[in-house]
Amino acid sequence: MNQTTSVKVVPLFSGSSGNCAYVKYGDTEFLVDAGVSYRNIRLALEMIGTDISNISAVFVTHEHIDHIKGLEVLAKNNPGIPVYINQKSYDAADKNLYKHMADSAVIKNPKDTVELDGTLVKIFETPHDSAGSVGYRFEFDDGNAFGYATDIGEITPDIRGALYGCEQVILESNHDIDMLKNGPYPYVLKKRILSDHGHLSNDACAEFLTELVSHGTHKAMLAHLSHENNTPHTAYKTSALKLTEAGFTPEDIKLTVAMRSILENG
Repeated sequence: MNQTTSVKVVPLFSGSSGNCAYVKYGDTEFLVDAGVSYRNIRLALEMIGTDISNISAVFVTHEHIDHIKGLEVLAKNNPGIPVYINQKSYDAADKNLYKHMADSAVIKNPKDTVELDGTLVKIFETPHDSAGSVGYRFEFDDGNAFGYATDIGEITPDIRGALYGCEQVILESNHDIDMLKNGPYPYVLKKRILSDHGHLSNDACAEFLTELVSHGTHKAMLAHLSHENNTPHTAYKTSALKLTEAGFTPEDIKLTVAMRSILENG
């Protein structure tokens, strides 16, 4: 696999306040999720030198508001952009979404694939407490692959199979377990987050990263960090230490943490 890839991946927004990632391969540009306002999505795209009119498709992971908040207005204003979404999430989404997505929604479920301009997109199931939840593996015709997996309670065989061999990944590193257990959240919410259909901890993320690097990953972006139960430094340190303990060096893996909002850097 070629480490010098022509794939551009930019997490525009990440976390419980909203999620949206930008992927470009050649002349083709995608979004994964649209969990902030349409206005902010447009501003973020302008900041990285592109425009909503250049987006070829939107891939939705699941129906929680921090992943689809801007989808209704995006679909209304851009009826030509297909929105790929799994059936369970589509059925569970806000009913106002339907009238604006009648012509743009494309139902694709786990194990389905999508072919778009030199990119094969493979859809895999992820364990999360939503009606339906998926991740995506983008395989490009230059031999590289990019994997996206957030909102995952645990690492499953499906996730391993999808992310092994990906040169780049965006992977959830949601919480520090001690911060969560000792934090202000009510017990029911803590139990939900820690469950196998909740969110991935820093420790679980770090452990899985050692597997991914062993299987060809050279760039990892830690994403969907909790504002209350994590910090960028804590998430980064946990994974960096685990990778070092496993014998990997910065030459083996470029590790970064996704910003909550790219607009905060503007």
